[in-house]
Amino acid sequence: MSEVNPFYLATFVIYLTIILLIGGWAYLKTNTVDDFWVYGKDLGPTLATWSFVANFVSSVSVIGFIGAVYADGYSIMTGVIFGLMLGIGCLYFVIDKVRNIDKFTLPDIIAEVTGSQRARPIAGVVLLANAWIYLIMQLTGAGLLVTTITGVPYEYMIWVIGGVFIIYTVLGGLVSVAWTDLLQGTLMVVMITLALAYMILDIGGIAATNAQFAAINPGLVAPLGDGVYTVIGAIAGIIAFFGTVFTEQNNIVRISATDSVKTAKIHIAAAGVILSIMYALLILLGGATTVALYNAGLNVENVDLAFPVLITEYLPTTVGIFIILAILSGILSTTDTRLHSCGITTARDIYDYFDPNASDQRLMNISRVSTIFFGITATAIAVDPPGTILELYAWRAVLLTSAFLLPVYLALYKRDIPGEAIVLSIIAGAVLGMGWDLLEAPLGFPAVFVGLSAAALALAIGNVAWGSSPAPTPTAD
Repeated sequence: MSEVNPFYLATFVIYLTIILLIGGWAYLKTNTVDDFWVYGKDLGPTLATWSFVANFVSSVSVIGFIGAVYADGYSIMTGVIFGLMLGIGCLYFVIDKVRNIDKFTLPDIIAEVTGSQRARPIAGVVLLANAWIYLIMQLTGAGLLVTTITGVPYEYMIWVIGGVFIIYTVLGGLVSVAWTDLLQGTLMVVMITLALAYMILDIGGIAATNAQFAAINPGLVAPLGDGVYTVIGAIAGIIAFFGTVFTEQNNIVRISATDSVKTAKIHIAAAGVILSIMYALLILLGGATTVALYNAGLNVENVDLAFPVLITEYLPTTVGIFIILAILSGILSTTDTRLHSCGITTARDIYDYFDPNASDQRLMNISRVSTIFFGITATAIAVDPPGTILELYAWRAVLLTSAFLLPVYLALYKRDIPGEAIVLSIIAGAVLGMGWDLLEAPLGFPAVFVGLSAAALALAIGNVAWGSSPAPTPTAD
């Protein structure tokens, strides 16, 4: 344990206090289950845009991406970020269909287009696994950062952070999440821009930074890295991360929570532009971080610690405080969204399936209790995480893409696929994609290809087994 830094610790405490105060205010504004789940379907363009941006930029983006650049160079642009931006572009074109279906969770949409209510709990379980893994990696990133910069032991700090996340999300639902995201998204963009400007000026300009980055290892500036990616591997990465955007529960919730189709389209388009710029800045910041640490003779074994070490060992305290605010903003804004998604998925997509007559108050209580449960269990796992942030991120990307990409997109645009075939495809893709990834991709064949192949085969078998007829009106089955 390093010495406690009072400046960083005070910044952290003040920031969390402000977040908790917003959560308390949001609690007073949350009167119905619709308020808690979808902001009363009254989310305007500014709030929706910054909520989407803040949700998208997380510990993966700030700590994980910068760590990945430190280890493997700019190749992350090829394997991950291109896929994410492609996913946002495609999400824009399905907004009309999502709004016309008039459902606010992904399992609801799947049930509507397939006619099978059984799809709701099955899809809900996959989404819960994804959100829970996301919570673990967010908490891991937050704990690593705050421990490194404050000197407070990780095993204590992780519970403090987890507790704050749980409290303000439980208090106000999407009202808390949206307003804290507005604060955090704005802080994040401004602070990351200022941090990059400082680093670039300190090193001597963008050209000098890239020249020194390439001098460390020419492979760091290669599109596929220094043997990190093959062409097939890069394509698999693009597909995997592309497939996560539409199939994220929180993205569907935000589209449904907006006050109109026009607002939904504006917020996705505007967020896409902001995020494209943000990711370019983060990649450049990753290169500058690597150069600065290399020049200072500072090496880290855990790549997730590259940026925290830069803050504590290289940057002046005043600059470090600004960067800490940016990173905390990214981590908090994404974690509260996943906690909120856990609550909705458990109450709406699983509990409501088995108890369709549950009252709105009962469903809101189930949302809050499940938010607490998944938050506490994720925090406990994050005390000793099972992998790096980017490894966890890649695993859940394979899970979501394998389970949902083919069946959901096909069901939206081709309504004559039997609902049973869609459900079978979701199960086959999730199980085989996830299993292949856990086996560490035998024979070097990407797990996302195995998952998508299994989903496609299951669709074909399902069509043969159940025939090709228009999807019936959803009924409880």
